[in-house]
Amino acid sequence: MNAVPRKAANRSRSSRAAAWAFALSTRLAAPVLGFVLASAPGSASAAEPAAKKVLAVYVEGQDADAVREDIAAALPDRIAVTPTKEFAAALKKAGQAKPLGAAMTNAKQRDRLVPRVQQAGSIVGAGAVLVGVVQKVRGEKRVHLVWVNAEDDATPVDEAVSLKGSEDERRKAIAKAITNAVETYAPAPPPEPQESAPPPSSETKPKEEEEPSGRVRHQAGSSIVSAEVGFELGGRVFTYSDGISGNLRRYDVYGAPVGAVQVEVFPAAMTTIPVLRDLGISAGYARAFGLQSATEGGEPVSTVYQRITAALKYRIPLSRPTGPVIGVLGGVRWQTFAIDAPGALGDQVANVDYLAIRAGVDGWIPIGPVAAILGFEWLEPLTTGAVYDRFSGPKVHGITAAAGLAVRFASGLQIRLTGHYDRFFSDFDPVLGDAYVAGGALDQYFGVRLGLAYMD
Repeated sequence: MNAVPRKAANRSRSSRAAAWAFALSTRLAAPVLGFVLASAPGSASAAEPAAKKVLAVYVEGQDADAVREDIAAALPDRIAVTPTKEFAAALKKAGQAKPLGAAMTNAKQRDRLVPRVQQAGSIVGAGAVLVGVVQKVRGEKRVHLVWVNAEDDATPVDEAVSLKGSEDERRKAIAKAITNAVETYAPAPPPEPQESAPPPSSETKPKEEEEPSGRVRHQAGSSIVSAEVGFELGGRVFTYSDGISGNLRRYDVYGAPVGAVQVEVFPAAMTTIPVLRDLGISAGYARAFGLQSATEGGEPVSTVYQRITAALKYRIPLSRPTGPVIGVLGGVRWQTFAIDAPGALGDQVANVDYLAIRAGVDGWIPIGPVAAILGFEWLEPLTTGAVYDRFSGPKVHGITAAAGLAVRFASGLQIRLTGHYDRFFSDFDPVLGDAYVAGGALDQYFGVRLGLAYMD
């Protein structure tokens, strides 16, 4: 603030007075002139804020600034982007001093973060916040985008976008993920003169097939394939109830080694077609190896135990794609247990051949890095095997239940520990003269499996 230079001290009083008057008039005129220019009807600075909406773009992780530039390049001029420093300061005021982190990418874990993000958006005057979390999965860098509205809890964007390829490819992938939300949020563009408006073209119309499917890899709610190979320790106990005749033999075996494999495939998971994208098939096979039975005298007897399953399955994601998933299935189960006993013993051993219709439900419940696995089925045998052919009027039904845990890794690999229990229960209707007489039978199978699985 120096109004008069030192050299002016030798000037006349009138010269000094003129200089002071000029300086004062200049300072008073500047704000008045600025006010007039700002209020002019043709002023661009006054028109732009009214034609724009404010969006806060906040990106965390490696190369966050570059990813933020890619996002900004995908936004139309009708949206103004809040500076990163302003929004970061607003987050601290809202009580979020630490980075949002991977919790923001999980639909369940982000519930505690969303109110703070909304409050920070309100502080900077943004009606919505686009959060990006840069992650590295199996060596591939991607950004998980989550759109948070300030006025409601809707998240129109919740998708991971690959950052591989050229700058143009990255920006196209990001634009594809956020286009619908941006067009809904941005103000309508100013109308153009009718004479210059181009005729409608099929190229400019949005295509349903170009909408993002929301599929995230390695998640049960959007997986294409899930496969498991495992080793199982199994057992069987077969007993009779109300046995009268003396030719009824109990059978039991424990710790039998069993190899098992199972797979689920959802062929249309990459599409956005309702119902079809969640319709899949499942199949499984298990067989005991090195299993031998023995008579009371200790003589070894060759034994075969195997089961084959197949079903049509429909999954119901409760919070696509990372939340719990309920599966409804229907199919067949073929389970055999054959003891190659010699002579008269062959007419007494508990050989079965269950070909059953199966219907059931299963569940996948993610809990952080692990997931709970549950399942229950009703079995209605069409064939039962030799042991039941010895009795009059056999009525056989069955159930199976399973429970376990899966430890999940970012690569899609999983370590699973599951247990199952199969129960076939029957009633007989003996008549006078039957060689084999009992009220019913109970055939139980159980096993604990340690498996290595992959979910894409």
